[in-house]
This record gives sequence, C-alpha cells and structure tokens, in this order.
Amino acid sequence: MKKLAISALLILLLAGCTSIESRPQSESAPAATAISVSEIVDIDDGIAWARSLDDSVSARELTDGIDTIGALVPDLDLWFQDNNKIGQGLIALGLDVRDDPDNAGSKVDDLNDIVDDIEDSIAKGNVP
Repeated sequence: MKKLAISALLILLLAGCTSIESRPQSESAPAATAISVSEIVDIDDGIAWARSLDDSVSARELTDGIDTIGALVPDLDLWFQDNNKIGQGLIALGLDVRDDPDNAGSKVDDLNDIVDDIEDSIAKGNVP
C-alpha cells in the first residue's frame, strides 16, 4: 500500500506542469481558520491547512494532507525544477511521518518549510 501511494504521487509529480487558475494569495483562507484535509480543494486551501497545524496533529491527518497537497503541486504553473523539488520534499516528508507516526507533530515545521517553498515558487512563476 505504501509503495502504491508513493508511486501514485510520483506519477502525478512527473506528469508535468499544466497551468490552472487559482485564487490570488490575497484571497486565501486566513491561517487562523482551521480547515480539514477533506476541505482542501486548491493550493491556497492546502497552505491554510498546513499553517493551521500544531504538534498535536495525528500522523493520519498529516499524511493525508501531505498527499493532498502533493497531488495539487503538479498542476501549479511552476518551473519544473521547483515543482520536482517540492514534490520530492513532500514524498520524503510523507515517508518520514509514515515511518515514525508517533512523532508526526514534530514534522509540522518541515511541512511549513515546504509550504514556504511553494509560496516562493508561485510568486516566481514558471521561470528558472
């Protein structure tokens, strides 16, 4: 099952970059608004969700969120190297959480570092 999830994420990441419209960051949900993983429909929701986490997050919720964000990243209009770096970071983080679920909360800062990379890459756009 673990290999299937990793393979699915890798396929999504390697599928390439296609441009989609997303709401401007100024319209993203406030970080203080806690949303559930099931409510993530675009990258702005994923960013808001990640920013709302604390160290009490369960391994299941964290891996579900990482997988959901990971599925959204290939559709962003990002430079392919940035897209790949972010995707690889999300896959590695998901594996870390799955390998040590009792310490999932300690990975929240790592996820937010990747979210910082996503925001920086969105601002930069599809350029080297």
